[in-house]
Amino acid sequence: MPLRAVVARDFTAMPDDVVLAVRFAEATLRHAPEADDLRAEVLRRFGRRGLVSLAFALTAARLYPTLKYAMGHGRACMRVTIDGETRPVLRERTRAA
Repeated sequence: MPLRAVVARDFTAMPDDVVLAVRFAEATLRHAPEADDLRAEVLRRFGRRGLVSLAFALTAARLYPTLKYAMGHGRACMRVTIDGETRPVLRERTRAA
């Protein structure tokens, strides 16, 4: 199941299209230079509508946690439940400490 693979950051278990979307999302959120090459590949594989869909998904994914934190209810999501199984959420380090 791709969702389990994404949460576990198991790129070998993800379909190629999902790997591209995850890598593009991570690079975009880090404002990393490799986002440009990944964006070009997203456009090639999914077209302009696919790129816009991914951009909206990234924006929506950041909106709720930001709003929640601003309202004083900020708690980091550490676990996610998929099909009744709770797993930790693994994240790529976004900035050097």
